[in-house]
Amino acid sequence: MIDQKRSRLAAIGAALVFASTIAVLLARQFNLGPERPAPDFRAFGPADAPVQIHEYTDFACPACRGAAGLVEEMLKVYGPGLRVHFKHYPLLNIHPWSLHAAAYADCAGAQGKFKEYAALLFEGQQHWAEAKEEPKQFAEYAGRLGLDLDAMRACANDPETLKTIKLEIAEADMKGVNATPTFFINGKRAVGSGQLLDQARKFDSVLRKASNK
Repeated sequence: MIDQKRSRLAAIGAALVFASTIAVLLARQFNLGPERPAPDFRAFGPADAPVQIHEYTDFACPACRGAAGLVEEMLKVYGPGLRVHFKHYPLLNIHPWSLHAAAYADCAGAQGKFKEYAALLFEGQQHWAEAKEEPKQFAEYAGRLGLDLDAMRACANDPETLKTIKLEIAEADMKGVNATPTFFINGKRAVGSGQLLDQARKFDSVLRKASNK
């Protein structure tokens, strides 16, 4: 009887693992999974823009630094036709300070300076990304922007701030993100600036269709 119960439990456990694996694979294939909205300070462009880009990025990633300038240029070129949702995906296994950088950036956002702080993080990436202890640049950038440093430090260490970032990491994992930057443009995946540019060639067509509705 005990052996039968153990066999049934093992079978149920195996079925649950199988179902979970299939769910993850389907989520990755069809870009399903939880879609948490980015905070307002990390969303740029009209909410009803025809082109919606969700960007998963890492402040310590050189390719993300290059993509940031491209995305900024796209926002200027396409104006109200484009909305960008900036999502955190710090690569914790290779970038030791990415999570902290994301937290400080969000806390700068709470004080109305997310984009400016993010720009400084990307600009000074080589100075802080491989630091042996908490980079002094995090405080320096706050000072340059006239932010309340004590409030930022408290915010950056707040479990709720870190929870928000970790939930975005989980969301990205569910969607099959494994490199930065990764973009989802109206649901279609693009990895890196090259694939983003390939998709951008279709933006004019999307905008024309939207304007004719």
